[in-house]
Amino acid sequence: MTKKINHELTSHGETRVDEYYWMRNLESDGDVRQFLNSNNDQLSTFLSDTSTLQEELYKEMRGRKKEVDETVPAKDGEYFYYNRYIAGGEYPIYCRKLGINGKEEILLDGNKLAEGKEYLDIGAYSISPNNKLMAYTIDEEGDEVYKLYIKDLEKDSLYDEVIDNVYSSICWFNDSEHLCYNVLNDKLRPYEVRLHKLTTTPSEDTILYTEESGEYFVHCSKSNDKEFIFFISAGSISSEYSYISANAPKAAVSLVSKRAENYEYDVDHYNGEFFILTNDEHQNFRLVKCPVDKCSKDNWEEVIAGSDEQYLLNYESFKDFAVLTLRENGLKKFQVIHHDSGKVDSIDFPQKAYSVSEDDNFEYDTSKFRMSYSALNTPWSVIEYDIHTKNIETLKVQEIPNFKSEDYIVERLSISVRDKSEVPVSVIRRKGVELDGKSPLFVYGYGSYGYSIEPGFRDDYLSLIERGFNFAIIHPRGSSTLGRPWYEDGKFLKKKNTFFDFVDCTESLCQLGYSSRGNVFAMGGSAGGLLMGAITNLAPDLYKTIVAQVPFVDVLTTMLDKDLPLTELEYKEWGNPEDREYYDYIKSYSPYDNLAEVHYPNILATAGLNDPRVTYWEPAKWVERIRDRNIGNSEVHFYTNMDAGHGGASGRFEYLKEEAMVFAFVLKTFNLV
Repeated sequence: MTKKINHELTSHGETRVDEYYWMRNLESDGDVRQFLNSNNDQLSTFLSDTSTLQEELYKEMRGRKKEVDETVPAKDGEYFYYNRYIAGGEYPIYCRKLGINGKEEILLDGNKLAEGKEYLDIGAYSISPNNKLMAYTIDEEGDEVYKLYIKDLEKDSLYDEVIDNVYSSICWFNDSEHLCYNVLNDKLRPYEVRLHKLTTTPSEDTILYTEESGEYFVHCSKSNDKEFIFFISAGSISSEYSYISANAPKAAVSLVSKRAENYEYDVDHYNGEFFILTNDEHQNFRLVKCPVDKCSKDNWEEVIAGSDEQYLLNYESFKDFAVLTLRENGLKKFQVIHHDSGKVDSIDFPQKAYSVSEDDNFEYDTSKFRMSYSALNTPWSVIEYDIHTKNIETLKVQEIPNFKSEDYIVERLSISVRDKSEVPVSVIRRKGVELDGKSPLFVYGYGSYGYSIEPGFRDDYLSLIERGFNFAIIHPRGSSTLGRPWYEDGKFLKKKNTFFDFVDCTESLCQLGYSSRGNVFAMGGSAGGLLMGAITNLAPDLYKTIVAQVPFVDVLTTMLDKDLPLTELEYKEWGNPEDREYYDYIKSYSPYDNLAEVHYPNILATAGLNDPRVTYWEPAKWVERIRDRNIGNSEVHFYTNMDAGHGGASGRFEYLKEEAMVFAFVLKTFNLV
């Protein structure tokens, strides 16, 4: 029996009692670690009869990963950069060649760095302009606290200085002697950018930029033409750019445009002008430009007007052209804008539902633009568009043994929900599967921060699809799938729209024959885990099994705790519960606060012990309270990775063991073992 210690939490004259509040006391209460280990053991016992299945699933998923592989080399100056994997290697080896046919030079071997460690993340790396040095950051705990190292590539040795407590952005100044990086404060918020000079001690580093407000994260970025370094302070609904010449590390830092509530912008530089993508006049953003030395809004000239149909996402300049990334009808697209003529060419893609993103485009003086492309039934490929011929060349295709795209049907549905909004849903199923309601259905969603889950290829999920599951990605409000208003309609005091959209779409998919009530598996992580917690309360009989990965389920208590790393930043997503209106609204949907005595579905929640984003105790408390109030006999389990953080295991094969465990849980609860 798990102990209960009533802890009173009082706000606005109202007191809530949390009997599992003690679970946050990892260092002072030995029962916490015992609880975590005991739950891991309970899950292992429950899954003990699936060991053969887990091994089978692991081999299947690993078999879809090419053991010996490498990325397409990308030119940057005289060198071509690429990563490669060796047989059995968990981590990439970062390499380059002087010329495409040159001799390989290993810059960093992730496998050697990971020796003797349970976890490794190479957060960022940057090569100095003179090509002689490499700065990189390492996290060995999963807590997203990095150390910065500087390597002499000619001598294959490290500089003496190691900079602690950094995050994951690095920019070299053009003298190859100075670099800047972002620093964490005591709440693990990247709040400052500092300047470091080679061979000096980090204590001598000077501050270039500081952000005092807890609602903003700070990072640095270099313009594509290498002329400027930007310091970006970004919150959920506003942002601010400052800049410094990349040729003058001691120069003054200048402001582009002062931030304001609900005012966001991004900056690119080309030929003495800043190109600014901003939502100052339209929710879906417009593009303006101004001289670098005249950034005030009085000098802004509109280049592309805002549009209800097109959501502008990014603008990036190269020497002879720029690429505008936008979202239209829920799908991402690229437009190539020629600097000399102003002519606009669209890069079109044939499938109804697909995912496309910019790949490595390091060269400023180029006539080609590289992308990664896939669809639900189409493995990832690296493709390159020629701005002159408009031809698209395929450079690499993900190799999946025994996979045939034509064996699957991909659909893009539009489903009407309770307030008559039309929600996009991307679906894949095997050919020959009848829509008679007999198949199990796997639904996935996220729906927060304006982040859109792209309908790209997910080779791991084939292990469920091949076992009879239809798979659907629901794109609810709270994402920006249908533009910025789609996001705004699923946050703050409209957050419940996200949950209603997901439930209503699941219901409709059942009515359309993709499955039936009680024969559905749902999964989501982080804020998508909040979605899982919400649907657990809203429609417990609709889902047979729910997997909530690192779920944000104790929303009200977390948002009232300013000592946690992300709380203040999150005010602009969920609202500040110090305001009574937001307090009441968050309380009305926070999963932990709304558990009742009902028959809950089978549940597996996961956590990372070192996770700074969603603390392990949120899913721990949630699962234990579900057990207390569950009046049925469903399986309710909790798993903690004791060596990782928000993203779980870090190796390319190691994480598959956790995936195999999750899928085995799903298949067992569906009696498909």
